[in-house]
Amino acid sequence: MPAGARRPVPARPVPPGQRMEEAMLFRHAILLLRRARESGDPVMARAALDVTRRLWEAVLLALHAPGARMPFRLRQGLETLGQAVLREIARPEPDYDFLAGINEQVMAGLAPRH
Repeated sequence: MPAGARRPVPARPVPPGQRMEEAMLFRHAILLLRRARESGDPVMARAALDVTRRLWEAVLLALHAPGARMPFRLRQGLETLGQAVLREIARPEPDYDFLAGINEQVMAGLAPRH
């Protein structure tokens, strides 16, 4: 290894219970987004977008936390997704299907595999 190069920090396994809790947070956001889209209710829409925004803001903060040991490429990918989600939420007419779809993909990655 060249002088001054840093060794990659091995990823610390996340307890299955924590992954399930995280998956449930994404599931909650998905359900709110779908209900808001189906109802057309602006109050439900604002609530769904607020929950989704706070969820992704927390994800972005966690990616940059000092103790974060996620592989670099995964962090990069989640950072890109998070920024896309926040941009979509900020649009005058956000695409609820897009937001729910992103959340579904992340939730699927967190759900236990059998």
